[in-house]
Amino acid sequence: MTTTRHYYHLGERCAWIGMVTNFFLCFVKLFAGFWGNSNALIADGVDALSDLVSTGIVLIGFKIAKKPPDEEHPYGHGRAETIATKTIAVILILFGLQIGYNSLKALFAPNLAPPSFIALIAAAFSIIIKESLFKYTLRIGNELSSSSLIADAWHHKNDAYSSIAALIGILGAIIGFPCLDPLAGIFISILIIKVGGHMFHKAYDELMNGVIKSEIIDKIRDVIKNVSGVKSIKELKAHKMGLEINIDLIINVDGGVTVDKGHDICNLVEEAIRKEISSVRHIMIHVNPSEVNK
Repeated sequence: MTTTRHYYHLGERCAWIGMVTNFFLCFVKLFAGFWGNSNALIADGVDALSDLVSTGIVLIGFKIAKKPPDEEHPYGHGRAETIATKTIAVILILFGLQIGYNSLKALFAPNLAPPSFIALIAAAFSIIIKESLFKYTLRIGNELSSSSLIADAWHHKNDAYSSIAALIGILGAIIGFPCLDPLAGIFISILIIKVGGHMFHKAYDELMNGVIKSEIIDKIRDVIKNVSGVKSIKELKAHKMGLEINIDLIINVDGGVTVDKGHDICNLVEEAIRKEISSVRHIMIHVNPSEVNK
């Protein structure tokens, strides 16, 4: 059976691929932006620099989150992954504000010089790489139900949009509309701030034990209903803790069964859930006699 530790390993590998790619793109875009006189591409390069920081935070979050429970943290360290997501969101918002400010200053600067073709080529190259990285990271993030990887994936997607905006701005500036380059930088900053705000809200929900995806709840219900001895489900609550899921459950069983038999049914329920959903960490099951609800 696939273990949670394997999921963390897979997530770390994905994050490392993103970090190496972002380091390369950051260098290319900043070099081409300064050399090619493009405010939009410099803004895009600074965004790539924020990717490096955010992916590093993802890796740190995974490293802490995969630690086993201890005396001070009996429920494990899974919240570290969600805290990493929230930190990435704050960094994105701050970078977005800085990029917007710099682009606004450039827009009102006298004698705007148009960028060169090297900036145009770098922007086009970035679009291709970032779109590929987005698809890969999102696939792994969804597979692991990792909020920080999904956040990082949409950061990559946002970068692709940023590079498209930079491409349009640079092209417009080259053909005779120099104001389009800093305007593209302002547009990029708005995209970054918007994504950061969405990520912050999602991380907030997880930290406040928000409801997990309905399809996961439905799957848990289906698994429990198929366990012999379970008459019905009175209450089912589940929340995420990083890549892991904690479940609180009340089931109804035949009122005539012994305590030992009720305990056996609980074990069967737990085994069935863990078999189908390997990311489950903690399950608390309370048993009621079915007559209670009559």
